[in-house]
Amino acid sequence: MDRRQFLVMAGRIGLGSGLASMAAACAPSGPIPIPPSSPGPGQTSPPSGAPAGPPVAPQPSASRDSTVAEENRRIGSRGWDLRGAGGTPTAELFVDAASVAPGDVLNLHLRSATQSTIEWYRLGWYGGSGGRLVRIDRSVAPSAAGPAIIDPVSGRTEAPDPVAVSVTIPTDWPSGLYLAVARPQAGAPARTPFSVRNAPGGPVAPILFVSAAATWQAYNAWGGADFYDASTADTPDEASGRRVVQVSFDRPHLLWHGAGLMPRWELPFVRWQERHGRFVDYCADVDLELHPEVLGGRRLIVFAGHHEYWSRPMRAALELAIANGVNVAFLSANEIYWQVRLESSPLGPGRRITCWKSRHGDPLMSTQPALTTCRWREQPVDDPEAVIIGQMYGHVVRRPADWIVAGSGHWLYEGTRLHDGDRLVNLVGQEYDTYFPEYAPAGTTILARSPVQAVIRVGRGGGQPLEPRIQTATVYAAESGATVFAAGTFQWSWALDGYGSRSYRGFATPRDPRVERITANLFDRLGDGPAVV
Repeated sequence: MDRRQFLVMAGRIGLGSGLASMAAACAPSGPIPIPPSSPGPGQTSPPSGAPAGPPVAPQPSASRDSTVAEENRRIGSRGWDLRGAGGTPTAELFVDAASVAPGDVLNLHLRSATQSTIEWYRLGWYGGSGGRLVRIDRSVAPSAAGPAIIDPVSGRTEAPDPVAVSVTIPTDWPSGLYLAVARPQAGAPARTPFSVRNAPGGPVAPILFVSAAATWQAYNAWGGADFYDASTADTPDEASGRRVVQVSFDRPHLLWHGAGLMPRWELPFVRWQERHGRFVDYCADVDLELHPEVLGGRRLIVFAGHHEYWSRPMRAALELAIANGVNVAFLSANEIYWQVRLESSPLGPGRRITCWKSRHGDPLMSTQPALTTCRWREQPVDDPEAVIIGQMYGHVVRRPADWIVAGSGHWLYEGTRLHDGDRLVNLVGQEYDTYFPEYAPAGTTILARSPVQAVIRVGRGGGQPLEPRIQTATVYAAESGATVFAAGTFQWSWALDGYGSRSYRGFATPRDPRVERITANLFDRLGDGPAVV
């Protein structure tokens, strides 16, 4: 049985039981086992392979709920927003889990020369404040730590910062994106992001928003190394730094006062969906491997911005959800591009990400070729991302391009008054996807076709423009009946909300009510609106 046949069969069986048997049906032939990523007591973690066990699908809600709307009527605070803080943070912090559920214990690791106050915020709309203060820990003692711990084999850097605060996640913390902010008595503050999942056994929102935690770590150059030699807020900087084959969650984020790239791509989208009271839960992308049960009971899974790094269990969980009839909106680009393996650190499972970016360097190439950390479309993996997304990565743009409408009779464009050839200004960038007809699922429809000026890097620090290339947006119906839409641009969220500069290489993306209507059409038809029969 090939993978596609299995996914169709699993969709008929159901999401929960399908994940339980995926390992046996999809494993490479021969005697080579693909172990789960979570170790037993006293064991070290093997590289990730198949999903670790059968998830239990939570109870779905019967209809759209006002939970998010009620939450956002509470009093907000702008204390989470450090754009005006200035200076390099004098405190550094990180938490020991990319996501937690109510009842879990979350440990905050802190390095600071003075006493600090730790403020905890849930992000959303809150009347425009963008966040709500949910907890304060005052007079947290100074905590010193030694230099970064550098692994001589992988180049991985980790921070030896001690635990300063432990929090048992309260049941009244709604699912969402959160920031912990450290305010030292002297110097500039810092922060760190995490997600709170829905409570086990509690209500389940029909929409699941997936945060790109793994990709943010790939671009995190704390300690002087990431997967790109070194990085800036917009593009990899190939002039300095160390490119490594493993990065870790066990360190602060370097960018945006410790929030990583989440505020740039995801926060405008979060503000939009919470402003409109959409019934949505949240998780981190690594939860698709570590907690695949989070997919149970959903109608729509949403990815916004930049989701580049995926393990095989993460991808398998999403494919199975689609085979089970769950809709997906990729309001993003450059998704499912590099295969990675999640491994444990001393702080817990899935805390280290391995990506050799080469079939030649990866030691698993000879023993478990299906887990080789190269591009998904490359040998020996040979599993192009377009078979899930409908299209796949094109490249970086020289400057943002206009989205040019195609297929304007599709329901996606209802109420926008857009016609074929109309333009949505500067919506395409920083990177884009394009249609590959040889890999796209049967019946894939193109809904945008936009010429772009692409750029490739030549050697270190150089680049050259290419002839105009084409960005596309696509939609297809899976055999299960699931709808999969792919926007093919990082910058979709910038047209939805006014937060941040929303610009790339000096060109801003304006807010556009037509993009809001398209997004509302997606949510209404595929997510928290009435079921379409």
